[in-house]
Amino acid sequence: MWPTRGCDWKRRKAAMNLSTAASLFLIVLFCEEVQSKWNVNCNSQNICALKGSTVRMHCDYSHPYRQDGTTISVKQTFWFTKTDKDPLDLNTQEEYAGRVENSCISEDCTLTIRDVKESDSAAYKFRFVTNKSGGSYTGPKVVLSVRDSNPNLTVKKKNYYNLECSSSCVLPDDSTYVWYKNGQNIHIGKYFSKTWASNTDSISCALKGHEDFPSPSFCIRNYYCEQVTYSHGRICALKGSSVSFNSSYISSYSTTSFWFSPERSTEWNDISQPEDLKLDSKYLGRVRVTNIKQKSTLTINNLMENDSAEYRFIFKKYSLSWGSDLHGTTLTVTGLQVEVTRISANQDSPYAELKCHSRCTPAGYNYRWFRNGQDIRHNKSTYIVLINTTDKISCALSSFKELRAPEVYAPVSTSVSADFTDDIVEGNQVFLKCSSNANPPANYTWYKKTQSSTVQLHGKDSEVYLHEIQTSDSGKYFCVANNQLGESISEYLNIDVKYAPKRADVSLSHVEIVEGDSVHLTCSSDGNPTPSYSWYKDNQEMLQGQGGMYQFTSVTSEDSGTYCCEVGNIYGRMNSSSVLINVEYPPRLPSVSVNPPGDVAAGSSVNLSCTSVANPAATYTWYKEHSTSPAADGQTFTIVDIRGEHGGNYYCQARNSRGNHNSTVHLIVVSSSASSAVAGLITILLLIGLFLSAFIIFRKKKVVRQIHQSREGAEDNETKRLGVSLPSSKHFELCFPLV
Repeated sequence: MWPTRGCDWKRRKAAMNLSTAASLFLIVLFCEEVQSKWNVNCNSQNICALKGSTVRMHCDYSHPYRQDGTTISVKQTFWFTKTDKDPLDLNTQEEYAGRVENSCISEDCTLTIRDVKESDSAAYKFRFVTNKSGGSYTGPKVVLSVRDSNPNLTVKKKNYYNLECSSSCVLPDDSTYVWYKNGQNIHIGKYFSKTWASNTDSISCALKGHEDFPSPSFCIRNYYCEQVTYSHGRICALKGSSVSFNSSYISSYSTTSFWFSPERSTEWNDISQPEDLKLDSKYLGRVRVTNIKQKSTLTINNLMENDSAEYRFIFKKYSLSWGSDLHGTTLTVTGLQVEVTRISANQDSPYAELKCHSRCTPAGYNYRWFRNGQDIRHNKSTYIVLINTTDKISCALSSFKELRAPEVYAPVSTSVSADFTDDIVEGNQVFLKCSSNANPPANYTWYKKTQSSTVQLHGKDSEVYLHEIQTSDSGKYFCVANNQLGESISEYLNIDVKYAPKRADVSLSHVEIVEGDSVHLTCSSDGNPTPSYSWYKDNQEMLQGQGGMYQFTSVTSEDSGTYCCEVGNIYGRMNSSSVLINVEYPPRLPSVSVNPPGDVAAGSSVNLSCTSVANPAATYTWYKEHSTSPAADGQTFTIVDIRGEHGGNYYCQARNSRGNHNSTVHLIVVSSSASSAVAGLITILLLIGLFLSAFIIFRKKKVVRQIHQSREGAEDNETKRLGVSLPSSKHFELCFPLV
């Protein structure tokens, strides 16, 4: 089949009718020559779009079918904006993610950008890449301009019955319009019906949300109609200067006219009835209105920044009052500014390039620059100056030298403040703020200085937030304020975080303690402020130590015990763990006892016991006087079957690792004959005691009997005298025993 790309069908048909192979070969070469052009055509070179709308760009391309014996095919098509060596597909760019689409039908490609932004304003190019080395081609640029405000509207006839609002820019698909008749808002919608207006009415439209950019007035019958036209939609003026607004109007038989500002409606007697600006106290003495034929000029002198507002013109006549809804002229009042546009990298002689400008400085003006208040006779809009951190530089227009821009200067008076007045306790929240006087505004860097280092804190804000502050946050804080013209360092702000003791540890000066040693206990703790210390022995409070130390100049055995300390400050208290003091000492004088006590009879047994107080516990050894070898070991020494030679002086020796101590006892041993005599004497004494006891009892009974008999005789005589019979004495003792 013959190649079809780029060949004219008539030529192809003629070629087929040729009879010679040579003719065919020439025609094929001719067709390939026609196809060999690489080309991209785009249907538009400039596109205007409103922010938020959807934009579509169209390009078609062509390329040779074959070249150098190779069949050419397209491998890739894409759009790009950056003119780098290797252009990047918009689909790979983060700023376009989810908003762009490249679709191709055959050799016709369309780029769609949704929700366009002002940053999308750029020159876009289409590129296709083939399988041939170097076989790629880039088309012409398509310039996209994205506007945030003015959609450039006009009112047009859509048909016999309706008017439509048309724009030279691409608008969002869901756009709706506000329609005005003679300056009055009467409808919101896509279209305006001509039946709503008379032949002399003036119609305008505005994109909803952009009412400050209405279309020009449209007359229904294309001839005379009432209307107001402003010479400027927006005016920018310097603070302190004067400005004039011009409006022209078409009206017959107008009776009154005036200017007003809708921003001042809160000052009107009736919010629906605009009031003359000349009567407003804010503008008193500063406003002048000049009316010449059907032109009105509003002049405001000595402009202030709060004069920034919208100003509208209104006229009234007997049969018609021009509406107050249609947008007029917006005034922006601004002052001059000095901008630092460039800083040199030379540290030895750094310089800055300064620019004097505002949003509304007209071209062709001369300037004046001031350094530390002195006119330096420089009349350009830019000024290159060696940086001196003590300089303050300003500018003004030559014709308004008294209206100077705010001075620019390096940061000064840098300081750190905090939001606390009392002590900072662990767990509190603390805000630190760095402030300085600087223009341009300063950036801030925070540092914390401790005894060992200086650490830069995260962030560059003027405030630092210490959330639930910890003891580790203690330190000296300072900040560095800097701008393009220099830097300034604040003084230190000391943050001393208070907290209750978190630990308490007791330690001994040495482990093995011997009576008489100098010993001290040390209690270590943290806490801020420094805690006080109390000492306890066996859970009983002792005297206060000296700064966490308790001193024993000469320790005694009575000092043995369990010790601990209590630490505390105004934020809390805690106790330490305990430590044991074990005072070692040599045995005290031993105590010796004999059992049985006294003299010991021959043949009997005797126990000698020895006790002594000592630490560590003592061991005991018994010795007999004048004997070199021990008589016995142990606390008790028992002698059985004692004999005379056992008598004499004995002593025990108590010993431990710290020393020894001796104690003596005298043992008396008696013979057996002496023992018998003593036993006989004791027997005689016992018998005599028994005999005397029996004799005393017998005498007592005899006396009692004699007394009883005497009583009975007396009773019998009395009975006989009275003639009364009494029972016998024996019977009386059974009822009431005698005593």
